[in-house]
Amino acid sequence: MPSWCANCGRNVEEGEKYCRQCGMPQHLEGEEATTWILSPQPPPESERPTSSVHSGSTSRTAPPTGAAYIPPTPTPYYQPPFPVEYPPRYSGSQTNISLGAWLSGGWEIYKENGALMSVASLFALAIAGVTGGLLCGPLLMGLFRMAFKTLRGDRPIMRDLFEWRGTFFQSFLAGIIFLVVHIALAGAGNTSGFVKLLYLAAVPFLSILSAFAIPQILERGTDVVHSINDAAKLVFSRDAFMWWVVGLVFAAITTGGFLACFVGGLITLPWMVSSAALAYRDVFGIDDPNRTNQ
Repeated sequence: MPSWCANCGRNVEEGEKYCRQCGMPQHLEGEEATTWILSPQPPPESERPTSSVHSGSTSRTAPPTGAAYIPPTPTPYYQPPFPVEYPPRYSGSQTNISLGAWLSGGWEIYKENGALMSVASLFALAIAGVTGGLLCGPLLMGLFRMAFKTLRGDRPIMRDLFEWRGTFFQSFLAGIIFLVVHIALAGAGNTSGFVKLLYLAAVPFLSILSAFAIPQILERGTDVVHSINDAAKLVFSRDAFMWWVVGLVFAAITTGGFLACFVGGLITLPWMVSSAALAYRDVFGIDDPNRTNQ
């Protein structure tokens, strides 16, 4: 059976083991093909692995790794002008009275949301006037809520002025009590000079008492009796005169804004509310939401 050389194509005769033209070995029928074993050649220098591989993995080199990615620290949305602290609740001990710091700090708090606080004060005054002062307590508590939110680093909103859930009745009673006392002393002051003097002396105390009693209803959820009692224990102490001065300054600045120019009261009122909120924080402490009531 004719065959041809796989190398040069020559017709190889039967029985030839080598091609006579090129010398290529020929596979004869019945013989096993010769297996050529080549010695392994080392891989090129550029393909040799240069780093260690993990145990149990293939001969592929581990991919190079860079520095671990560290996400940037998120920037807080808002930084309060004063650090939020949770000092112990007032237990009858004396405290430092820092009127200048409260006034300057209250101004900084007011400036954070000045336009909003002034508009909220305008709404509060208008509603209180329409209702004959009956809602002065809840509305004042709403202004305090906005100031405390700024102290905690939150952004107050207009709805905070009317957020009265769970505290409306107690703040309503507190507002009525202070309003009745004001009206009674003012009416009696028209009869004699001594009673008028007594009224002028009592106004600063009423101012500072309301500035501490209403925030307690808001912050701690206490009833009006306990709130006024705690404020009175603080004010009518050996520092009573200094607290009278604080109340006098708060009342004078608030009233002065309305007397000089009504629009000025829309600045002085929220400013004094913010100052009173700062004083309350330093004296009674802003309650930690995670702290349980004792």
